[in-house]
Amino acid sequence: MSNLIKTKFAGIYYKEDSQTKVKTYIARIKIIGVIDTEQVVGYSNDAIRTNPSIAFQKRNELIQKIKAGDSIRAEDNPTLDSYFKEYMDFKESGNLLSSKKIVVYKSFYHTHLPHSLKIKKLKQITKDDFQKVINSMVKNGNKPSFIDTVKTCFSPIFNDAVDKGIVPKNIIKGLKFPDYDPNKYFNLPDDKVKALFEAIMNIANNKYRIMFMFLLRGRRAGEVLSMQWSDVNFENKTYTIRDSQSKVRKNLIFSLDDELIAHFEYLDKKESGFIFINPKTNKPFFTFPIRVWNRIRKDIGIEEMTIHDFRHLLGFTLINNGVPIESVSRALGHSKITTTQRYSNQKELMAKEAVEVHLEIMRNK
Repeated sequence: MSNLIKTKFAGIYYKEDSQTKVKTYIARIKIIGVIDTEQVVGYSNDAIRTNPSIAFQKRNELIQKIKAGDSIRAEDNPTLDSYFKEYMDFKESGNLLSSKKIVVYKSFYHTHLPHSLKIKKLKQITKDDFQKVINSMVKNGNKPSFIDTVKTCFSPIFNDAVDKGIVPKNIIKGLKFPDYDPNKYFNLPDDKVKALFEAIMNIANNKYRIMFMFLLRGRRAGEVLSMQWSDVNFENKTYTIRDSQSKVRKNLIFSLDDELIAHFEYLDKKESGFIFINPKTNKPFFTFPIRVWNRIRKDIGIEEMTIHDFRHLLGFTLINNGVPIESVSRALGHSKITTTQRYSNQKELMAKEAVEVHLEIMRNK
């Protein structure tokens, strides 16, 4: 492994992810005539918060296994099934993928990959094997955006296998996917936006109202539902979206405005625990209140709007009112400006369509 940083503990190195700042600890074990290997022994954000000292203890345990005659080598050509499970377990234990994505990827794997591919050795898998999966999904009428899961799920897995020297290249990169526009464009007329705001501010249930108020501020549903009291700093007027919940896999800090603070006064504040607890189950809400949301949509006449469209609405509204794209990107918690650029593109597209309609009217006069 390259770019390793040495620790003060013998045989223990680490590398740090530039985006998430998660440290991967590697044990270097060399016993002349017996073994010469490197193995990952933990991550800084795993369940036991591995550090150099813990990594050193794990290295000693591996050495004891070797001396006892046990093998510590990973399989050099595992099946896709075993490698997929190992990779997902690693991502899940280290909080390197959201729980929602873990569920989606596992479901996709079990539903859309044939058994013959699952039991195939990684080195024997070809580009055609996965192209057949794509072609079959196209034939069955699956949406192109869903078929793209082949890329988002398996490309990182094969990149990992390349890094470990199991396969020579990432076969997913050469696949052909159906064309589609991944960007969703959503906007509402001003009167609907005003009605939506008023409907949310008139929600009787205090917790429900605050949940939707966070959506108005560009937060994702999962980010809101997972918020804990320790994430909110009323003194500094900030709140934190934890790295395990943010899409960019790092802690994000946002301003807690006076309006939110005022409505938090209606809740019984606690030192710790989840903020939005379902009183019926005494557990965190796992989804936004569907009945409340459906009633709002029906009353306003915006049945086509989804919970995630709050973010699209905010992005387009800000861009359309001259807010710098950098500020919009920060408000939405985007890691790249190019992600926010879609709202600027939407504004340009709408302007183009308006001009075309005007010209068509002029031509037909």
